Amino acid sequence: MSKNLIIILTKNPELGKGKSRLAATVGKENALTIFKELIKHTVSITKNLAADKWVFYSDYIGDNEYFDDTIYSKYLQEGNDLGDRMRNAMVKATDAGYEKVMMIGSDCYQLSQTELKKGFKILDSNDFVFGPAEDGGYYLIGTRTTFTKVFDNKTWSTATVLYEAIRDVEGADLTYGELATLSDVDYEEDLGELRRFIS
Repeated sequence: MSKNLIIILTKNPELGKGKSRLAATVGKENALTIFKELIKHTVSITKNLAADKWVFYSDYIGDNEYFDDTIYSKYLQEGNDLGDRMRNAMVKATDAGYEKVMMIGSDCYQLSQTELKKGFKILDSNDFVFGPAEDGGYYLIGTRTTFTKVFDNKTWSTATVLYEAIRDVEGADLTYGELATLSDVDYEEDLGELRRFIS
């Protein structure tokens, strides 16, 4: 068992589920194609990372199509909203004895393995690390503590999510560092080079 853990929260790739804001302009089939490419990218930047790897699925535990069972431990997300699901996954990790835990989604095509390594490095000297998203949220959160207030009473998918999380951390006299600001893929204008997968 590594002392480091990367947690991936993902939705099961099914037509009409997930990426609804993207699907509104490119169609459900294209949105699903893009989401599958995002999952493939997430696998490519995590599979060789020097850390244990957990995947938390939204609806059911997936097969080996993307996340190899020999590399990734698989679980179901638990909770009524995103904050609950993130908190429960983080608590499970700290209860298991991991010292540094980082959590990502599966919709940041700009994220690299180098940036993930930087995140673990930041946790050498900080209590938290955030990967700021251009929309005011974050694509990554990591900690070496059991402090979970960062997941409570947030209005998810709004421009204040990162600000509110940092306020919680600072209010508890904890330290944090930040990674590069990147863009999640939520809307058609976020696609960039992924646009080539649209039919």
